[in-house]
Amino acid sequence: MAENIERRILAVEDTELRVTDGDNPKIIGYPAKFGRWSLDLGGFKEKIRKGAFDEALEKSDVRALKNHDPNLLLGRTTSGTLELKTNSVGLISEIDPPNTTTGKDTIEEIRRKDITGMSFSFTTAEDDWKYLEDGSVERTIIKVGELFDVGPVTYPAYPDTSVAVRSMDAHRKNTEQEKRDTEQESQKSDEEKREEERIQRENQRNIDKRYRFAGRIINRNKPAEV
Repeated sequence: MAENIERRILAVEDTELRVTDGDNPKIIGYPAKFGRWSLDLGGFKEKIRKGAFDEALEKSDVRALKNHDPNLLLGRTTSGTLELKTNSVGLISEIDPPNTTTGKDTIEEIRRKDITGMSFSFTTAEDDWKYLEDGSVERTIIKVGELFDVGPVTYPAYPDTSVAVRSMDAHRKNTEQEKRDTEQESQKSDEEKREEERIQRENQRNIDKRYRFAGRIINRNKPAEV
């Protein structure tokens, strides 16, 4: 898996994690919601823009995992045991859990409210950073690059934010570098203007010299008056 994978876990009140009734219960919940500000993620907070998952859902082979553990497999999009879609609220996952110990235990733990959080793993294709006057930083995820897994988690927190913090640091450095480049370009332009003016003055002096020299030649060769 990519080194730039980030993970987010929704707070309990946001996940709406539940198990349907019937002989074949499904696990349904929101791994992500649009326009909701997160808690502090290590110096910044973020929100996900509506439509951020659209392209990723078309190309990603997503797994439903318990606690992001590949050994605790609950479903998969390509097998039809995991369905992912979006609405005006966010990203919805519907898992058809297997008739395994992991599947049965997870259903029971959600029903008992022992598990209340949902999470997703992803990479970011496009984001926007804002540095506010009060020193706070806001990040908006515009486009998810790839979606790797979604699923229920035991601890509703915000782990694995180090990748996003590195992204913030990299963006800040790029912004500072762009500012320096702009200043250097502006300074270079001023220097170029001064050089152009110097060349124009030099050319004008040379032209004046030629005219004065030509004038002396004409006066020297001019016939004397009788």
